[in-house]
Amino acid sequence: MRLKLPEVGEQRKYEHRRPQRPTHLARRLTPPPERAEPPDLTLFIYAGIVLAVILVIVAVPYLIGYLFEVIRL
Repeated sequence: MRLKLPEVGEQRKYEHRRPQRPTHLARRLTPPPERAEPPDLTLFIYAGIVLAVILVIVAVPYLIGYLFEVIRL
């Protein structure tokens, strides 16, 4: 009993096949539920902007002091 293997160099044209639902799952008789709206993340955007401003306010004096120290050497 010999199995015939496909040729390695042989090019085949791609054929699209529809996805099939697994047979062991029941068929869906009702449509899927509607998706909920995405959450409103504007509060997180504002909080991030505030934190970035605080970081800049704290970091600028340190950077200026560091530059004066480097120039003084």
